[in-house]
Amino acid sequence: MQTRWLPFPIALVLGATAPAGAGSPTVVVADTERLDFDRPESWAMKYYASLTLLTGLGVPRERRAGEIEVALESGSVPQLSLEERRVGFDGSKVEDVNKTRLFGRLRGVFGLGRGLALELAYTPPVTVGGARPDILGLALGRPFALSSFRLGVRGYGQIGTITADITCSAGEVAAGSDLPRNPFQCVRPSRDESRQKVVGLELVAGYDGAPRVKPYAGVGLNYMDLAFHVNAVYSGGLVEDHSAQLTSGTTLSATAGVTFEMTKRFRVTAEAFYSWLSVARPPSTRAVGDGLLNGRVFLSYGVGGGVR
Repeated sequence: MQTRWLPFPIALVLGATAPAGAGSPTVVVADTERLDFDRPESWAMKYYASLTLLTGLGVPRERRAGEIEVALESGSVPQLSLEERRVGFDGSKVEDVNKTRLFGRLRGVFGLGRGLALELAYTPPVTVGGARPDILGLALGRPFALSSFRLGVRGYGQIGTITADITCSAGEVAAGSDLPRNPFQCVRPSRDESRQKVVGLELVAGYDGAPRVKPYAGVGLNYMDLAFHVNAVYSGGLVEDHSAQLTSGTTLSATAGVTFEMTKRFRVTAEAFYSWLSVARPPSTRAVGDGLLNGRVFLSYGVGGGVR
């Protein structure tokens, strides 16, 4: 998701005409650009930030002080089409963003008393498919009983990074001087970094009248402060790109799922997640909807005292 139009023709001309050699000048690109939230590059940033949004673990539950629950979360990562991946240079360059089909993290919930629960979530820096996430999330929530239903309010936030070879992929580098497969003449896989700071508020309602099967649904409002930092060398080594793109804005998301209480301590939750996203893809200047839909599964186990 490289940043300026200026390096675009430079890269094409230099990459096609002049291999790097001793004494060749190096063009260093280090611009910082703030983007509209509907730019193609911004859409890609908010798309992958939405994949990691910290939704709840099902129907809100009343938790005693000292009650602990640990969980494993896995979510699907939809694979984008060629046109959807055309996000670089304001929608003119295809980027290698299809790195993995699954996203996972560790989670823990801690009862604080008076109905409050603190949630911790962490995606460790394990490289999968060329992408290395490192994301920490926190949430504070409280349920309210309404007859056979429960209403839950959660505030959450997360910070982190995803490092990957997006602007200059390993496949492009392996293609060498083959211009159709390596049009920017990348000389090494890039180490691009997508950074996120997200805060949100979620309202969840669930049916708690059945003994083991508990459906629920929720909506969330999220504010995203996002950045993409390029770290790439292309044009046969003649261009060194350290540019950055910044964007920010709000998104709306929704969840629907069901929790199966297998035992008193063990629960399985299946959830569908949707985030409303908009994008203005050239030549059009009008933003249209292009949201994210994925599935998530939670396996949770109560390990603290007082588990009901």
